[in-house]
Amino acid sequence: MEVAECPEVAPLPFPDLSLTVSYSEALSYAQGRLKMLGSGGLKPFCETHQLTYTNVINLKNGKLKREEPRLVQRLLGTLAVPTELLHYPLGSKTPCFLLPDAEALATFQSQLQFLTAAE
Repeated sequence: MEVAECPEVAPLPFPDLSLTVSYSEALSYAQGRLKMLGSGGLKPFCETHQLTYTNVINLKNGKLKREEPRLVQRLLGTLAVPTELLHYPLGSKTPCFLLPDAEALATFQSQLQFLTAAE
């Protein structure tokens, strides 16, 4: 009888908290990027990425009934902004979003500044 080897599992590294953005920043970014799609562009976007059109419209227009961090994270991923959800600060009910590196954070921040200045 052969004994199966357990694959090595890398330890979960401690996240670099300097690479986080708040829920409100991530939401503002997603709203700004969705508004860039223009008239008629949102429905095909939702179909392509298998997103619920009504939820995305409500998010875009600021009419969500509660915070939707998983929806925001999924949207960010479809907008080429990979994130990981973290519950930080500890005890916070709203998670923050961890970006993969300093370059991604700098790009996110500059684009967010551009998107929010246009409002």
